[in-house]
Amino acid sequence: MRFADAVVPAEWASETLLHAPFRGVGSPPAPLTWAQQVTWRADARYGSNHRFLSLRRVVPVSARAGADPDRAVRALGALMGRHASLRTRVRVVDGEPRQQEAATGHLPVLVVPGVDDGAAAARAAADRLADVAFDHAAEWPVRAAVVTVDDRVRQVVLVFSHSTVDAHAAEVVLRDLRLLLLRGRLDTPPGPQSADVARLQHTADVRRSARTVAYWLREFDRLPAAPLPDGGPGLTPRLRRGVLVSSAVDVASRMIAARHRVSTSAVLLAGVGALAAARSGREVCGAFPMAHNRFPAGYANAVANLGQIGFCVLDLTGRPAFPEVLSRVWQASLNGLRHAYYDPAALRAAFAASGRDYDSAFLPHYYFNDVRLPVGGPVAAPEATRGELRAAAARSAFSWTAGLSRSSWHLLTHVVDTPGGVGLTLSADTRHVALDAVEVFLRELEELLVEAAFAEVPWPSPAPAAPPPVPPPAVLPAAADEELAYAEFTGGRDATGPLTWGQRAMWRAVEVFESPRHSVLNLRRILAVSRRADVDVARAVRAVAALVRRHESLRTRVRSVDGELYQSATGAGRLPVLVYPVASAAADPDGRAAASALAARLGDPRFDHAAEWPMRAAVVTVDDRVRQVVLVFSHSTVDFHAAETVLRDLRMLVLRGSVPTPAGPQSLDIAEREGDGERRRGDRAVAYWTRHFPDLTVGLFDPVGPGLTPRYRRGSLVSPAVHHAARLVAARHGVSNATVLLAATAAVLAADGGGDVCGVFTMVNNRFQPEYDGAISKLNQIGLCRIDLADRPAFAELLTRARTASLDAYRHAYYDPRELERAFAARGLDYHTALAPFCYLNDIRLPHDAGADPAGWDEATLRAAAERSAFRWVEELEAFSWRCRLQVLDAPGAVELSVTVDTRYLPPQRAEAFLRAVEALLVEAAFRDVPWPWSPPAGPPGECPG
Repeated sequence: MRFADAVVPAEWASETLLHAPFRGVGSPPAPLTWAQQVTWRADARYGSNHRFLSLRRVVPVSARAGADPDRAVRALGALMGRHASLRTRVRVVDGEPRQQEAATGHLPVLVVPGVDDGAAAARAAADRLADVAFDHAAEWPVRAAVVTVDDRVRQVVLVFSHSTVDAHAAEVVLRDLRLLLLRGRLDTPPGPQSADVARLQHTADVRRSARTVAYWLREFDRLPAAPLPDGGPGLTPRLRRGVLVSSAVDVASRMIAARHRVSTSAVLLAGVGALAAARSGREVCGAFPMAHNRFPAGYANAVANLGQIGFCVLDLTGRPAFPEVLSRVWQASLNGLRHAYYDPAALRAAFAASGRDYDSAFLPHYYFNDVRLPVGGPVAAPEATRGELRAAAARSAFSWTAGLSRSSWHLLTHVVDTPGGVGLTLSADTRHVALDAVEVFLRELEELLVEAAFAEVPWPSPAPAAPPPVPPPAVLPAAADEELAYAEFTGGRDATGPLTWGQRAMWRAVEVFESPRHSVLNLRRILAVSRRADVDVARAVRAVAALVRRHESLRTRVRSVDGELYQSATGAGRLPVLVYPVASAAADPDGRAAASALAARLGDPRFDHAAEWPMRAAVVTVDDRVRQVVLVFSHSTVDFHAAETVLRDLRMLVLRGSVPTPAGPQSLDIAEREGDGERRRGDRAVAYWTRHFPDLTVGLFDPVGPGLTPRYRRGSLVSPAVHHAARLVAARHGVSNATVLLAATAAVLAADGGGDVCGVFTMVNNRFQPEYDGAISKLNQIGLCRIDLADRPAFAELLTRARTASLDAYRHAYYDPRELERAFAARGLDYHTALAPFCYLNDIRLPHDAGADPAGWDEATLRAAAERSAFRWVEELEAFSWRCRLQVLDAPGAVELSVTVDTRYLPPQRAEAFLRAVEALLVEAAFRDVPWPWSPPAGPPGECPG
């Protein structure tokens, strides 16, 4: 949508549009005001934040006033003629922005039909008009609409550009509009306009600016250099804004202000400053309040952008009680507001000359902007009891609003009027403040003020501004003979960041498995502890605490704000540890059976990723000594490789009490790298996928029957023959064991000759970067193996091609899944369903010694072993993402091939035949090359899927 003086927006072509002609006095071009310069520079550097900066205002018109559209338009025209700032454009002349008043013109006025009093339509119109950035060179800095009900105007909507007027000026304009609507004219002269203020600032006010700049430099030297806390990589947009609407804060702040003879703004700034200082440990910090700068003579009714940021030093050394904090803040803020009228270019130059980076110097400090309207005249202090205020606080509502991309501060507080209370908006830079701390901070501020309304509140506790999560009670219920211990940890950081690419890919699987079988995504691990180690429960719990303290990923939760997922690490808390004593040492001497049962018990419930830690723990005791430690991980937080690393660290912590090497990168570290340094690698991977995916021709594309109910089945073949045959093939051809299974899978899938290009999707651990080997994160992602079968190669040649395809897949399996989905969508494909017809092969065997000798198995022995293979159906599923998934798992002296199939495309008998065919092919290939179509005669009867 475009807005201009005389150009009608295309979207308005079918709507009623009126024009408000105006006539005033023009003037020569003038420079920008100091406040305008700040807005203009920010817009040039960072792009417009117009939704945040556009000022929406609505003037209700009573039914008795009887205003028709023509009368409202005349009032708007008179308003434009009265205030030159509303008919001022900003254009660049010789590289410098200049503002110029127009003498005549007309203002487009949109006519919007409404119902009742038109308030709802007015709010919608205000949002609509504010949704597009102002073109300051082409249009007026105000947009207008009238809402009509039964042909009478009931609401007038104005949207101002904040670069031209501030909140105070907007109220002056609205007051004049009300009088024009009622009386049709105004006899008093208008206040100074934007160009008038600019000319004064560039002449008579220059000396005042110089004094203010000197004050800033002098006071800034009082601030100690202190690094900001590491809050993680942060989110996009970087600053997130939480809003607490509280009548308790309104009443409490007015009670405190009346008792101590200060303003309510000073009360709120004192609360924010005290809490922020206590949390950060910095008792001397800078505060930057927004000043409306209406104190110079004649500026009270100025219609211009005069608001500028003031600066003061909050010296809270000695950690005083709140009354003393309030006294210090009141004096400091008055000093800051007196020095908020200055030339920003001169201030910037002075900071640069003193060796300070102006753009980052203010970041560790606090911005405060109270934009509530003055009530006018003295107001009696409210009366309320402590119980009434606490009841009001219980009704306070917290919500999230639109975030900001950039700011010069890491904490920004805005105070606004809300019906029946006060709206406190805290904007926090998520690189330095954990997102979970925002609501907690605002509620602690409310609690502080409610208490200070009745008592002398001491210096706030430095406790972390985020409560430790409480695990759902159903996760670790202790039976009568069990108990719960707690692994206490502290010393970490509170941090926020996006999910890793691997986590994003897994999260959809978590959503898909919101069925009775979601537990397949929980990773169960058991650590055996020898009797000789003589480990008691306290020692084991300390080891678990040290483990969680060492690995930030194990104390990181996943939450959602306005539909966007993020992860948040907590620096201090406790992990519940279930203690299970074996009742009969003779029946379970090493606790192994009890540990297996506990792993199933703890691994079955779905993780509540927003509330509980992503790891559950239990210990099994035999004769009061720990013999087994059970861990269950959420697969959305760690992958198989990370789980093994954690288990190795726990073993050392249990036995030695420490791990000598530093911990590897954690989830938030990986997310930060992916948001910056890995972006190009991800883009190359997406390009590889979109280039090769359309070529795939071997898959389960057409249903062969109605399927069963439930539709998905999982079957398992435990085969010692596959275990030994794969090792023999790998040794003879110089390829990996995993490549052998990949080639055999592709061979059986393509045996019927249904296509020339076989696509098999494999899971890649993405640990190819040296520093990623010890990473505790969800790094693994799906890779695409494209295997060309056009010339119908023999199996030996297929092994070579499978190896090349798998290496290509490994190189291109590290990507942002959102970008891959977008790339698929751009080609008319739904990524979530496009992969389903192809086979997903997930080899999750643990790495074994490379030097293991496969000799000793001749052909007869291997064939005999194949006859002992055991197949069974394991489970039934209601939903699954693939039509055929093959998992390769370790089994004692064997390999387990587990296939999950969509019975509409691969009926049960064909699913078993598929596994038997893979086994038979590997037995045959262990001793000779197998030509196309790779259909060895051995194996039980069954139809091979094609």
